[in-house]
Amino acid sequence: MAAGWDRAHVSRGITQGGKIEQETYIDSYDPSVHRRVQYLLYEVKWSNSRKLTQRCCHSTRTEHAEIYFLEDVFHRQRYDPSDHCSLTWYMSWSPCGECCKAIRDFLKEQPNVNLVIYVARIYWHKEENNRQGLRSLVNIGVTIRIMDLPVYSYCWRKFVCDEEEDEDYWPRHFAPWIMLYSLELQSILQNMPSCLEISHGENQTPIFSLCVEDDQQKRALTAAYP
Repeated sequence: MAAGWDRAHVSRGITQGGKIEQETYIDSYDPSVHRRVQYLLYEVKWSNSRKLTQRCCHSTRTEHAEIYFLEDVFHRQRYDPSDHCSLTWYMSWSPCGECCKAIRDFLKEQPNVNLVIYVARIYWHKEENNRQGLRSLVNIGVTIRIMDLPVYSYCWRKFVCDEEEDEDYWPRHFAPWIMLYSLELQSILQNMPSCLEISHGENQTPIFSLCVEDDQQKRALTAAYP
């Protein structure tokens, strides 16, 4: 990959060492607001190595972060195709339908790769192509979860540039949005109607509300998130 592409991904709050800056992490992973840029914090662990690679990338005007990882980052790793690889992604947005297709194709070509995805928000959660894409990933063994408070803290410790010796980052005010997106993810994966409404108030600030009218959906969501 040309150096220009690397420079494009070492920017927008990502350091030369591959960590995300504190302000960028707090702003980009806040589920109560909508930011355009997709950030992807990734962990790569090969079965034949004790090393755990932890770095960051983000989307550009021409390329989604997931595609950059699959087509560039992964293939720059030195590995034996027979070795098992564990991938964990911590994403500011869930993959879109097209990226889900690219991920499926990648995993078919890489049967020794296991992928776990944590997301802060669900991208265009009512678009059926995106909903089907997420279900299709789960159907082939990908784990998809909403980032909860311990995960936010873990990412703070492992991926955020430690400019100062700050305490763990525990964004307790994120809890309502974590719950709403968790319920919506359950609706998607169980192929039920959307239960999350997002409108925009003054200054395009998102307004979230839960809308569950179907009794079967209520029971399923209550069981998933009591």
